[in-house]
Amino acid sequence: MNKELALLDQIEEIRQKAVENPEKYPADYAIRLVSAIVAEYAGYQSRNDWTGELKKNPESRYAVRMAENRFHL
Repeated sequence: MNKELALLDQIEEIRQKAVENPEKYPADYAIRLVSAIVAEYAGYQSRNDWTGELKKNPESRYAVRMAENRFHL
């Protein structure tokens, strides 16, 4: 299986687990899992690495929310 298909397979497995066991996989948790998988695939070592880049990029929705004090932790 190529890397992209393996990535999609991991994401689909999280979706399946969220459907089967929603109390164990609430939306925020599932999205964070998917973010971590994609970030690792892209070469980031930690959440702080990629969110740090988003904070510095004024075009990112992340940076806009931070600037407008509309960011949810």
